[in-house]
Parts: sequence; C-alpha cells; structure tokens
Amino acid sequence: MNQVTKNRVVKKGVAIMVLMGLLGGCVGVDPQGRGYSVAIPMSMINSTLADNFPISQKVSYGLVSGLVNIEDPTILGKSGSDKLGVGTAFKFTNMFVPKGIVGKINLASGVRYDAKSKNLFLASPMVNELKFQNFSMAKYLTAEMRNAIGLVIANAVARKPIYNINKSSTLSSMGSGLVKGIDVRNGQVFVTFGF
Repeated sequence: MNQVTKNRVVKKGVAIMVLMGLLGGCVGVDPQGRGYSVAIPMSMINSTLADNFPISQKVSYGLVSGLVNIEDPTILGKSGSDKLGVGTAFKFTNMFVPKGIVGKINLASGVRYDAKSKNLFLASPMVNELKFQNFSMAKYLTAEMRNAIGLVIANAVARKPIYNINKSSTLSSMGSGLVKGIDVRNGQVFVTFGF
C-alpha cells in the first residue's frame, strides 16, 4: 500500500471514529483548532497508574537519608481546572524512625506525551499539600527533609506512565502518529488528533 492510500485509509478511519465519538459524546473539536480531541476516562488512567505501584524511592537531604514507600496514587480531575489532582499515601523510614512515619501528599500536574513509547505521563507535578499522620514524629524532620520527601514522591509518580494510547483500540486506530496535542481541560485529559 503506497503512502497516499495509507493516508486516505487513516483519514477515513479518523472520520469514522470522530463520527462515532460525536454521537457518543466523547469526541469534540479542539479549542485551539489542532483537530479532534478524545477524552480519556479517569478509570483507565488510574488503572494504568495502579499497575506501576507500590514503589520505594531513596530520599536524602544533607546527612539524613531514608526510604519512601509510595502507595496507590490516584488521579482526579477537577471541573474547571487545567491541572490534574494526584493523591497518594506514603511511608517514610530511616534509621531514626525504623517503624516509619505515614502520610499523604496532594499534587497538581499537567500531562505530557512521549511519541516514542506512546505513553502519557504527569508533567511537572507540584506539591500542594504534604501531611504526616503522626505529627509528633514528623516534627523531628526538618522543613528541608519534608520538602525533599515531597519532591521525591512527585518525581517518582511523574516517571510512571498514566496511559498508553495503544491500549485503546479507538485511539490507536486513529493513529498515534497523528497526535497533535495532549492537555487537561475542565478536569479531563484530552488527546488531540489532526492531519
């Protein structure tokens, strides 16, 4: 099949998918005019992320070091927001706190796309809130160490894929090579396809 024929087949496939999506309400025109956008359900995003956790990461600041175990992150969309909310539980242990200090962290993040792997990742997650359940133990951690824990968690979550376009028969049939943009709009992740 020559390139012109392939392009026609892809365009027809995209047109059929767009028509089906418009009827189903999950496809719309990109507000920036790049093409047609498809919303990825949060359940699929969270399922992909759950496959990559729990994990452990080393954290250190100065002479203090330890291990952070990151459990079950969950991504939530917030209506009217161009950022995703990410929440996860964690446990920090080191030689001074061998039983560990548990806590929760909330992050705000955008989304990025890696064309080579066809994966979506969190982009530049920022720490909104870091809470320790046992404050009497957490008060022994310096502010710098608490910040280091937050950054380690944010970076660890950002390195794990949250979705792969090839997982969806609808999105992969639209042609991952035609991806023109990935963004968060109104609390939802959208993949935009164009020619």
